[in-house]
Amino acid sequence: MKKYLFLVFVFFMTLTVAAAPLRQPNPIRQHGKMEGMALDLNKITLGTLNDVEEKKQYLSTVQLEKQRIQNYTLRQVYEDAYILYRQGDYQRAQEMAQTILSIDPNFTQASTLAKQAAHMGAYGTTSEAEVIDAKFQEADRMYNAGRLVEANEKLDEILTLQPHNSKALSWKRRIDKDIAQEYARRGENAYEKQDYQTALDNWYNALMIRKDDPALVNKIAQTENELRKQQVQDAMEQAMNYYNKGQYLESYSTFERIAKIQPGDQRVQKYMSQLKGEIADTYYNAGNKAYNAAKYDSAVSYYTNAKKWGADSNQMDQLIKRARNAKENALRRKEQAKIDAIQKAEAAAAAEAQEDEPIETISVENPNGGLSPISPSGSSILGPDANNTTSGIGSAAGRVSAEASAASRQKYIEGLDAFNQDDYERARQAWIVAKQLDPGNTDADLGLRKVEELTGIR
Repeated sequence: MKKYLFLVFVFFMTLTVAAAPLRQPNPIRQHGKMEGMALDLNKITLGTLNDVEEKKQYLSTVQLEKQRIQNYTLRQVYEDAYILYRQGDYQRAQEMAQTILSIDPNFTQASTLAKQAAHMGAYGTTSEAEVIDAKFQEADRMYNAGRLVEANEKLDEILTLQPHNSKALSWKRRIDKDIAQEYARRGENAYEKQDYQTALDNWYNALMIRKDDPALVNKIAQTENELRKQQVQDAMEQAMNYYNKGQYLESYSTFERIAKIQPGDQRVQKYMSQLKGEIADTYYNAGNKAYNAAKYDSAVSYYTNAKKWGADSNQMDQLIKRARNAKENALRRKEQAKIDAIQKAEAAAAAEAQEDEPIETISVENPNGGLSPISPSGSSILGPDANNTTSGIGSAAGRVSAEASAASRQKYIEGLDAFNQDDYERARQAWIVAKQLDPGNTDADLGLRKVEELTGIR
């Protein structure tokens, strides 16, 4: 951080050197805008800063320092411009004032000086008294019309040109006093209407002028307390309305706001503690209702929120575990029901096909002589033959396919159970076996891809 402060120091020295020639007793006339009044800090590299927060802090520090140095430098330039104005070098004074305004358009004294320098350059030094007199007349007209702020601004313009003008200083003190009285009057009217915030706004404005008014300070302190009481009372009514409507979360949030306005209020702390218990009970009951309706995910969410609001952690953890196990069992039963339905459908289809297939007979040579008719399945119509090696051909393949499918579904369920327990390796092995038993098991495919996403293991 030291090297960054060093950069700021170098920046400050650069501006000081740039402004130094303007402080000479006898300025030498130069044409064009001044250079070096401000340095573009956007060109300064951030070096090896890596941490985002460190960069933000550094940039914020540089920006604040840049603004402070700019204000200081512009003030120095303005003083030089005013010296040139008093010496009669109106053109250069105007140029310098315009340069200040190009950097800070809100520099009111530079604006006044630029206008007056332009006027004096056109009409000569003898017209300055006339200009000052005209501004006094305009200030007097505004004052009589009750336009105190505008009259004060005219006096500021006079003091810009003649900082020690006793008449302007006297008028300004009187107008400041009148403005403070007006703010105080508005504050009193607002206070009578119990509009404490408006009253405070006006009294603070008055205090900016009457800085050493102890009565006004005491009145502000008293009104601040009354405003807090009013805010607390309004918030309490709102919180109780929420509570009576059963909107416990909104009620608790309102009590939190009251606690910030009035810390340490035992009554508020008591209400908040009671509300936390009722909110926890509400979530707990909602969790039980969801569990009984077999909405296990919702039940887990409700039990988790109940724990956050102060319900017994061990009890809620057990209920959460119970809901998750119930979900897994429900999924397992659902998958088993699918497998049973598939097996039943396949068995029914096989039986139907067997019934519909016509029985054809062929003749084979009987070792004892003659021919024995056999069915297409290889079994002798007359009965089993120990020497017949074709028995069972054509039926085994169908049975193996159904068994493999059922075994694949069972392995998928085992993998799902392991996955829900975060045992990704066991889930992966089970789903690999499921794919080997039934390459068309798309659920096992999806499970393997999910495990790959989570672990990166193929």
